[in-house]
Amino acid sequence: MTLALRYLAHSEIGLVRKNNQDSAYVSPSMLVVADGMGGAAAGDLASAIAVRELKEADGPHVGTEMLDVLAGAIDSAGVAISELVRSDPSLDGMGSTVCGLMFDGDHIGLANIGDSRAYRYVDKTLTRLTRDHSWVQALVDEGRITEAEALEHPHRSLILKVINGQPQHTPDLELVDVAVGDRLLICSDGLCGFVTDDVIAAHMDGAREDVLAALVGLAHHEGGQDNITIIIADVVDGEPDGVTEVLGAAATLDLDNPQENTARLALAPAATRPRPDPSAGELARYSPLARRRPAAWVKLALLVLLPLLALGGGGWLWYSYTQQQYYLGADGEYLAIFQGIPEPVFNLPLSHVVTTDHTRVADLPLYYQEQVRSTLPADSFTAAEETLATLRLKADACIKQRQDRENPPSTPSPSPSGSASATHTPTGSADPSASVTASPTPSDTATPAAPTEC
Repeated sequence: MTLALRYLAHSEIGLVRKNNQDSAYVSPSMLVVADGMGGAAAGDLASAIAVRELKEADGPHVGTEMLDVLAGAIDSAGVAISELVRSDPSLDGMGSTVCGLMFDGDHIGLANIGDSRAYRYVDKTLTRLTRDHSWVQALVDEGRITEAEALEHPHRSLILKVINGQPQHTPDLELVDVAVGDRLLICSDGLCGFVTDDVIAAHMDGAREDVLAALVGLAHHEGGQDNITIIIADVVDGEPDGVTEVLGAAATLDLDNPQENTARLALAPAATRPRPDPSAGELARYSPLARRRPAAWVKLALLVLLPLLALGGGGWLWYSYTQQQYYLGADGEYLAIFQGIPEPVFNLPLSHVVTTDHTRVADLPLYYQEQVRSTLPADSFTAAEETLATLRLKADACIKQRQDRENPPSTPSPSPSGSASATHTPTGSADPSASVTASPTPSDTATPAAPTEC
């Protein structure tokens, strides 16, 4: 019996975005979704590079060879992104997820990095084949929040691994058996970031065209607030006959002339372009749901509302509101959670320290030091604690890096016999379960896609 894939793919801007930063590629032997991130820092360019490298690697590979090919293509994409950032530092912060598979007629070789997802639907049961590399996924794994709560979490867009040229950001790889009747779904978080698995599962029966339309409709129903890319594929008994197609940003960008691609880059020459705000790509990616610092609102309150409230006896209401706000900042040389707002009114402070952590600001990566000194707002005290935990991990990683640089491992001296005494450990294959951890730990080297120089 010969197995083949019958598939449909769709990629669109959604109902809110100004451009499509997703890319996709489909062929009889490969299905891939890449979700670019970085907002103004050319996320569309990053996803297009990822798809380009995977497309070039497509071919008649079998078994574990598919995993090696996928890993190599993802590594090449990381190198290409890194070289592009070096040539144009204003692109620092760009990156892309990748979730995709190769098919050899008996198995699928699955690769995943980031928070796009692959599912299998069999006998009315939807099973997630990949694990998100995200902060909220770690909280779900620990049982601290539910999947539905993860969709509304203030840090739902904080990704721990992504293709951005950092060598420690490696994909999960797995060889999976498939059979006739299996239905596969690969999507960006424009769908799975807003719709629960249970709701997706309820719409997976029927013709591929109908299912695809239903899933796009679900994403629209939730506001269509991100780019939406979906691939539906059925494993059938038959000969390969699908079309090869590139979708999304990868179908429109000219990678031979990347500086002319994105809307942002076309606005001004490199010398006059403003640097992008790294926090847009780091702590909240480019989501419009991300909380923004209310500088204009505070200014309006200072100039108009506060005097009126004071005259009308409403000053206490304003003060009560400020004490429901939280942010992270520096308490001397240490990280701290503050209650209130950082801007004083009439030289009167409206914030105070709630918790001072043992983590020193100077131990953070340089990017995060700047963010902390300019303060990081949080939706609640719990959200502030979770952000503090994330920053603590990053400080620990920087401390370890410094220790490793100061105390490099000693080089063993040759044995008297002159023969090598070291044993060779194969690295050609990967154990997928080894790369998945239940939650970040202080020794975890995975970091989000943003400047992390220590």
